[in-house]
Amino acid sequence: MPTNIQAVTPERPVLRYASRIALDAEPQRAWDAIKDFDGIHLWHPATEATVLLVGENGKPLAVREFQVKGGGFVISELLAYDEARRWYRYRIVKTSLPLSNYVAEMWVEPGEAGGSAVLWSGEFQRPAGSAQPAEADRATAALVRDVFEGGLANLPAVTAR
Repeated sequence: MPTNIQAVTPERPVLRYASRIALDAEPQRAWDAIKDFDGIHLWHPATEATVLLVGENGKPLAVREFQVKGGGFVISELLAYDEARRWYRYRIVKTSLPLSNYVAEMWVEPGEAGGSAVLWSGEFQRPAGSAQPAEADRATAALVRDVFEGGLANLPAVTAR
């Protein structure tokens, strides 16, 4: 007698991470450091060789590719951009990094006591088909945390130039 057995796979939760850094730089100076979609290699120390594949900086649907130092690549698409609000949203289209369904935002706000704050917030999931889901969730969250923290930690030096 045939049975109807379906494999049960654990859901992949949507993971979130957000970070911010306070800078002595005025908001426009901080924004100028991060706003060019093809300029991530100019402020993030883990990236290099950014190329704009499609479109223009500041225009939704622009697509960039950059290399990750030590190996790997990221291709991402600009989803929304607001120069007046100093804000943009983008998503990763393809990457060799172990994550999926990544969408993030970056923006600049005036600082509470002068200067500015740069904020970076993202949602993402572990790769599909992970053998150990809980470990993969932790590893993916740690990867994004390290990327955000590494980039933001470099901004004081970049905006001081």
